[in-house]
Amino acid sequence: MNSPWSLPLRLLAFAGWFISQFVLTSIRVSALILTPGRQPQPGIVRVKLDRLSDTELTLLVALITITPDTLVIALDREEGSMFVHGMFVAGDAEGFRASLRDTHDRLVRGVRARPLKEGKA
Repeated sequence: MNSPWSLPLRLLAFAGWFISQFVLTSIRVSALILTPGRQPQPGIVRVKLDRLSDTELTLLVALITITPDTLVIALDREEGSMFVHGMFVAGDAEGFRASLRDTHDRLVRGVRARPLKEGKA
């Protein structure tokens, strides 16, 4: 499904996936707020990025930042990485990093007219 003709379907699939993730994290943050004594386990991770256009990078940063439990705090275009704060990171930084990378990869597949094949940067 790498044809430019599939772009509307890929974009729609990405939007549906992101909305579901947004709802799940909203529920998770709400549960944290409503549960007495429960504390977040915040942390900051560094995530490597592929070469993204300015539009793709802006969209990725905006999507991560509007998600209730995450915030992009720094970008390093020269190194191709970003630093992201998350509310539920401690104890599983690799899992958090993997979920951010999944968002990155899904965004690229969803918005590029011709997404790169797996394994290419």
